[in-house]
Amino acid sequence: MTNFLFRLRRFAGFYRAALTRYQLHSPFVFEWAVSVLDDRRWYYPFRDIEALRAKMKASPTVIELEDFGARGPGRRKARLARIVDRSAVSPAMGRMLFRTVNWLRPTTILELGASSGISTMYLASAAAQSVRVASLEGSLALTQVAEVNLTVLRLGNVQLYGGPFDQVLEPALQALGAPLDLVFFDGDHRGDATLRYFEKCLARAHDRSVFVFDDLYWSADMAEAWARIKQHPKVTLTLDTFHLGFVFFNPDFKEKQHLQVVPARWKPWKVF
Repeated sequence: MTNFLFRLRRFAGFYRAALTRYQLHSPFVFEWAVSVLDDRRWYYPFRDIEALRAKMKASPTVIELEDFGARGPGRRKARLARIVDRSAVSPAMGRMLFRTVNWLRPTTILELGASSGISTMYLASAAAQSVRVASLEGSLALTQVAEVNLTVLRLGNVQLYGGPFDQVLEPALQALGAPLDLVFFDGDHRGDATLRYFEKCLARAHDRSVFVFDDLYWSADMAEAWARIKQHPKVTLTLDTFHLGFVFFNPDFKEKQHLQVVPARWKPWKVF
């Protein structure tokens, strides 16, 4: 309840301050808003991914999870349906990840937190012929679920790594080899861990890399981590959509900017 009230208060302030694309002055940010935030086009992979989500939510399967994140270390049993309902990215967020790949056209993607593979499928299916995806998942049981889902969709461009991130992140980075074009952070909601993985990935970033963080306001701890990421000297632009935060390192942005943005339909009176 404490985290819920914290998020509610933060969202109220966020919404009041948030801009739509019609108040954006940067051509780059406006293009991002049009291509990622406000694009509502539908693609066939959406149907296939959501069909797998529905199948998992109807499944009676119970799996044993290893927890390494904010819950603390340990094991617990949970229904796959409940895990998907509580931990998987929403359809709207999945589509935003898909559109991000469409817009950025990366060749290398790293994901920290595959869960059952829904976010992985959205990332990998956007450019299946040209992108390599390394996806980390702490739970070996969920890694197996994600692997099955990727096989069903015939997404052979993903390499899954199961185990604690501190153990599997370096091997995943070594296997990708090339610099990181896109990183999606969604596997550990502890602020200190988020900052640690951010710094680790930052060493493999380049000027056009994009880092995307989920659950920015999951807790006060995560909100503090997000604030520290925004102030990092290598960060030149951040775009905060409340649920997802986009981080850019392009030195062409001479003045550091931090913008809160929402889809234009959320504030229809802000057209001009």
